[in-house]
Amino acid sequence: MKEFILELDKPRQLVFDFDAWDLIAEKYTSETEDFDLAGIKVKEIPFLTFAGLRWEDPELTEQKTKELLNEGIRQGKTTIVEITEKISAALSSQSGVGKLQGDLEAGKKTAGPAAMIPGSRKKRK
Repeated sequence: MKEFILELDKPRQLVFDFDAWDLIAEKYTSETEDFDLAGIKVKEIPFLTFAGLRWEDPELTEQKTKELLNEGIRQGKTTIVEITEKISAALSSQSGVGKLQGDLEAGKKTAGPAAMIPGSRKKRK
């Protein structure tokens, strides 16, 4: 897995595993709307960063994450654009969206969810 590191108070690795997605879904999804990976807004970056960093620091809070980001920006260690790019790249890479998009652009057939479930396809006669 490619590492996505933010240089803040120390190097911190972004990981968007199921725990991170649970946090994101809890905050951004409703019965009528899902989280739009392509439409990330700057105001969402501190929370998304928090979701991606929490795995290695369970005591981390959204407010502490925002403080770390602000400190990193003020010290010239990073910029809002760099943070946003890393968040977007990590979300895309670790969710598999980037690979799926590349496969579709290359004209490769991709297995849908039904193909992954044994016995979900009808057998031909």
